[in-house]
Amino acid sequence: MSPFLLRMITKERIQDIVNQWVKGTDCFLVEAKCSPGKITVFIDRPTGISLDECIRLNRHLTELLDPEGVWETTELEVSSPGMDQPLKVYQQYLRRIGREVRVITTDGRERKGTLKAASESGIELLEVTSRKENKKKIITELTHQLGYDQIKETKLILSFKI
Repeated sequence: MSPFLLRMITKERIQDIVNQWVKGTDCFLVEAKCSPGKITVFIDRPTGISLDECIRLNRHLTELLDPEGVWETTELEVSSPGMDQPLKVYQQYLRRIGREVRVITTDGRERKGTLKAASESGIELLEVTSRKENKKKIITELTHQLGYDQIKETKLILSFKI
């Protein structure tokens, strides 16, 4: 493949293609990554993305970029973000309202709590703490309003109760 074609396959180009593909659906792009030899696309939807939808997007990208010879040297992966992956976009936060999350802020603080709300500008996190005072358990609830610009990383707290 010529160096000229390699320059055209950028993260922004992949994002544009995917955003056109999801237009008019409830699917959304979470993240696109382009590294030497691999293009990775994460998509989702409010009710969860299906394997069939990932396959359809994979085929769309493959057919669209095939004439450029991209697949001679590049692997394509289309999937949903795993449960262990950080939340990246507003729509992911909406889908996780009511779930327990761990947020690391840009100033390095860690907050754990229930995701109560999400807007296009930030989230509301309910943090419940308990402490003992004179053999009595004192429970404190704090609500934090965090803008996305204050959040370094948010991950679900996974619990497997039997």
